[in-house]
Amino acid sequence: MEKIQKNELPDVDLCVFGMNGEEIGELSLAHKYLIGTDGLGSGKDRRLAEAECKKSLPCLEQILADKLVSIFIVCMGGGTGEGCIKHFLQKAVDLKFTVKLVVATLPHSSEGMEKRRNAVKLLGELEKIADGIFVVDYDALPYHTFSELFEEADKRVSDIVSSFFSLIIKHSLICFDFNDVRSFLGYHSCTKFIDYFTLSGSVDYLKTELENIQKFLPAKYVSLEDVSNLIFAVYYNCKVDDNDGLARELSEVFHDCIIMKLENTEIKWAMM
Repeated sequence: MEKIQKNELPDVDLCVFGMNGEEIGELSLAHKYLIGTDGLGSGKDRRLAEAECKKSLPCLEQILADKLVSIFIVCMGGGTGEGCIKHFLQKAVDLKFTVKLVVATLPHSSEGMEKRRNAVKLLGELEKIADGIFVVDYDALPYHTFSELFEEADKRVSDIVSSFFSLIIKHSLICFDFNDVRSFLGYHSCTKFIDYFTLSGSVDYLKTELENIQKFLPAKYVSLEDVSNLIFAVYYNCKVDDNDGLARELSEVFHDCIIMKLENTEIKWAMM
């Protein structure tokens, strides 16, 4: 959450709920809420977390008041996250929230296959009530040490949340606004799970890499025809305008490398 806070997203309130008082106290965020009264954590007891988090629902309702988009970030595999996420998400449903997203981390297989299976099962339940779910799978991340693994997972979560909000709130040459988000999430698809990847480099580099976009997608996609909808967000590291040659060149790159290969895919754009 502190990584997301450093991105200084306007009109975004960051709030943290947890049962470990010591961990909550170490965070620099302004909005921190302790679930339960002893601050000793859940002890991996999901039922305890569920019972205690229900007492926090009135507080959550006040936080969600007058908001348009809610993103719930949850670490699966632990008692607090798994015990609370479904109740928190259901509260957003009850409040008739327009957009409800979940960003979830899946525990590493070294923590036990039963823990992973339980986490995957819960994701299936969340899919029924969320508008979209991003998953950061610890087993799919590159790392040499566990500290590197956790750092990479934190970075992925921060990138997903910041990038998605930036589509809505940041000025862009080609606008992708709140209504586009609703349209994207409401587009007919057999799943609510959303995959995410980034590329950074020169126009020539992007052109080369995008010749085979499928290599950036999970193995579950047999072909590009399996992609139902797609968002391309292009971020410039310098100021440009509508007539800028770079903007036109990038548009041509994406058109030549992607659009011609995805005739049956709903595609949205944003250029910033």
